[in-house]
Amino acid sequence: MAEKQNPEKVKAKYEKIFSLLDELKIQEAKEKIEKLLKKSKGDPFLFWLKGYVLLYQGTDDLEEAIDSFNKAIEIDPDNAFAWEFKAIALRSLGRYEEAIQCYEKSMELDPLDYSAIYSRALLLERIGKLEEALDYYSLATKIEPDNFLAWEGKANLLESMQRFDEAEECRSKIEKDYSARIVENEPKTPDEWVHKGETLEKLGKYLWANQCYDMALKIDENHQAASDLKYMLLQKHRLESEARKSTFRTFINSEKFAI
Repeated sequence: MAEKQNPEKVKAKYEKIFSLLDELKIQEAKEKIEKLLKKSKGDPFLFWLKGYVLLYQGTDDLEEAIDSFNKAIEIDPDNAFAWEFKAIALRSLGRYEEAIQCYEKSMELDPLDYSAIYSRALLLERIGKLEEALDYYSLATKIEPDNFLAWEGKANLLESMQRFDEAEECRSKIEKDYSARIVENEPKTPDEWVHKGETLEKLGKYLWANQCYDMALKIDENHQAASDLKYMLLQKHRLESEARKSTFRTFINSEKFAI
């Protein structure tokens, strides 16, 4: 019978493992975990820790990492960390549907887990469930309003769906001085707004450029240059969006692709 472990000693051993990981001594960390598992085969944390190390060691160990997370889940089905990290391993293998299911389970156990919610939004977008992805981006922004990642992800998705006004509103959440900058040295004539729009477009600031063309058209609804540039901007954005989708499909088919 294995000797019963003193909790303080076990804690110290865990801390040693994390210290080894901080020093990038991966093999030594793995050996320590295996020794502990021989004495504590029913410890879900150790199986999670083993999977964690395998997950971040490299893609060759992802299946073994999933197996370790599964063992942690078998012992403790309510271990939200094990479900979430299993999802990370699955998405790194391109198994997005399975990963989404794991994120869903993690969210059931911890409904306010920003990381699981945001990651689920990314994967839903990746498999083409755009409206559902928007819902989860929105939920993530409500849980952590100051975290720019969800706002940025939601804005990019809205742009790809050509919902520019909503995308602009999202970006304004992470760029507090957005409105101030766009009207800095505010042009007075439609030609000046067009010039500003062209400059912003060259810088890749398409939403801002679009706003400038709109301002020109508000002053003169028949301004031909503003109308033409706005139309070309929308067409260009549509083509770039399709190119991004094609690139995503290529990545999804790549065995080595991981978020």
